[in-house]
Amino acid sequence: MKINITENQFNTDNLSKLSKVLNYQLSTTLLLILLYGGHLTLLVVTIAAIIFSPYMLYILYLEKKTGWIIFFAVLVLLPIFVIILSSISDLLFIPVALVYFYYFLLKFVVRDWIQEKNAKYELQKQMLESKKKREEENDLNFLIQR
Repeated sequence: MKINITENQFNTDNLSKLSKVLNYQLSTTLLLILLYGGHLTLLVVTIAAIIFSPYMLYILYLEKKTGWIIFFAVLVLLPIFVIILSSISDLLFIPVALVYFYYFLLKFVVRDWIQEKNAKYELQKQMLESKKKREEENDLNFLIQR
């Protein structure tokens, strides 16, 4: 059994950055709730979502979370296309609300992914140390037997 630990495999920097940005993104949800601010508030919240979404999708792609990418397409992009095709522009706030709901769900899952990666890294590190210790003991036993 060969144990190979690479830093890239357990690098949680991307997920940590995504988690931090999700915290800031979700703070703009307050603006979404305050739709009484009118079209300017909706515009600011929409621009924030448009700027952040490609970054989020890129991180999900790097982490090989295709299920979450597909979920984003179904939950957010599909309604956008339906609304555009139906030419009812008054409903464009719905995809914005859905994207922030998606961010809300993703925020909790990203924390779990980070914890899972850290736990997996620690387990493999312990297994590697245990294997090295057994090899050293075997070498010592071999020398003693001579």
